[in-house]
Order: sequence, then C-alpha cells, then structure tokens
Amino acid sequence: MEALPVILSALLAATLLTSGVGKMVSPRGLAAALGELAGSRRPPVILIRAVASVEIALAALATFNQEHVLTFVLAVALGASFVLVGVAGRLRASSLPCGCFGRTGSRSFGGWNVLAGAAVMAWAMVPALRETGHDQAALLLALNITVVVPVWANRRYLSVFVRGTMARERTES
Repeated sequence: MEALPVILSALLAATLLTSGVGKMVSPRGLAAALGELAGSRRPPVILIRAVASVEIALAALATFNQEHVLTFVLAVALGASFVLVGVAGRLRASSLPCGCFGRTGSRSFGGWNVLAGAAVMAWAMVPALRETGHDQAALLLALNITVVVPVWANRRYLSVFVRGTMARERTES
C-alpha cells in the first residue's frame, strides 16, 4: 500500500470539509457571486447550504467509503459543477470573490475552480488516486490530515476564539 493515494484522498476530504463547513457558516459570499454570475437574483441560502452538505458528505465518503457508487456520483457531480462555474466565471469575467470557502477572498470564479473540479473528477475516475485498502494506519493518517488541514486553514479564527476564552478566564478570576 502506498501513502500517496491515502494522502490525496485525505487532502480531498479535508478541502471539501473546510469548504462545506465554511459555506454552512457563511453562505452569503457564494450566493452573491453566483447571483452575479447568473445575472439574476442570488440563489437562496438553503441551496448554498445544500451544496455544502453534499461537500461534507463527500468528505466523509472519501475518508471511509471510497468505492461506494454514491462517492463516485457526488465527486463527478461536484467536480463538474466546479468546472462549469469556473468556465462561466472566466467567460463572464466575474468580479466578486467566489466565497467558495465561506468567507470572502480575493479570487473570483475562474481557473482555480476549473482546476479544483478537474482534480475532484480525476480522483473519482482514476482508481490509482484513491486508497481502497482499509489498513488501520492508512485510515489514521487520512483522519489526521482531514482534521489538521481545516484547523490550519482556519487558524486565524481559532486564535480569536482562544484569545477571547483566555481573556474571559482572566476577568472571571
């Protein structure tokens, strides 16, 4: 068993988990960007949160049940939608930050979305990119990566939480 497929699957799961949770917490950035892209009203927040739920479900499946047909279907559907949004953003020269990870950033829809979508679809369609064995050490590595990457990506928010907790503890003593 090689470590590369385990790491790729875990990174995919971590990225999808970070993206899904970000959209659950802060869906309005993506809604605004999609509204600009479509040239119409913003999609409802419930739709953004539904997409976030699919990302979180795929993150779990990518970690625990890669060979299930639902894993393949969700990965191809999400990957294709990322590619479609990226191409449309590039063609329409979208200007609003995409809100892909829930918070606003500087990148609008475009090439990065196409690359991300292609990577998700490649992971789904090329068995060598996935780890199908259920070795306990590989699963532990995947779970660690799946937890550490989102924590690292959101470290500035966690530091605000920790500082606030420490300040609160000082005032209570």
